[in-house]
Amino acid sequence: MHESTQGTWKSARQVLAIAALWAIGYALVHTLRTTAEAMNWVFVYAWLALPFLAIRPVIRMQRQPKIWGFILLTPVLLVSGFLLMGTVVFYGLLGPSENKEPLQTFQEGSSTIELQRYENGGGVGVHGLNLEQRRFIVPGLYLVRSVGFFDDAREGTLSQVGPFRVKVHAKGSYYSNDYEVDKSYTLKPWVYF
Repeated sequence: MHESTQGTWKSARQVLAIAALWAIGYALVHTLRTTAEAMNWVFVYAWLALPFLAIRPVIRMQRQPKIWGFILLTPVLLVSGFLLMGTVVFYGLLGPSENKEPLQTFQEGSSTIELQRYENGGGVGVHGLNLEQRRFIVPGLYLVRSVGFFDDAREGTLSQVGPFRVKVHAKGSYYSNDYEVDKSYTLKPWVYF
């Protein structure tokens, strides 16, 4: 096999490995959290910067694969670059706009179920109550899953109605004091499985 062809295959494998790491990172960004908020942000920044590592292997490819590599890589780099800049500016420099205030918490086996008042984006952003389930993996690291969200609800109570079953009573939206919802949820013992 020609040396440049071998180099193209090696570069293609590197690009595929970076793509696989990016896909795994995408899944983990939404499910894995640490108790140190700074570590969560480092992970997000690293995940957003990961596609830029694919530039060098694409440059080392032969002419035709290189052209296709850049055609496929350019939109990913643009989106990732804009998200990275936006994350740095809006969360790094201006501070996070997301605010979670715990209202009630229950321990169910090795999981924690928490009802939170959630706000993101200021006065015109998202407001409501969020029901979240967490499972600690090791000290400082846990899986997280949003179980339910009550859009615009201001107040709520959480009660256990059985093993791995909870009930949320949400009331009083920002638009109407007549808003009232009761909803029961069956929780997953392992959060995701």
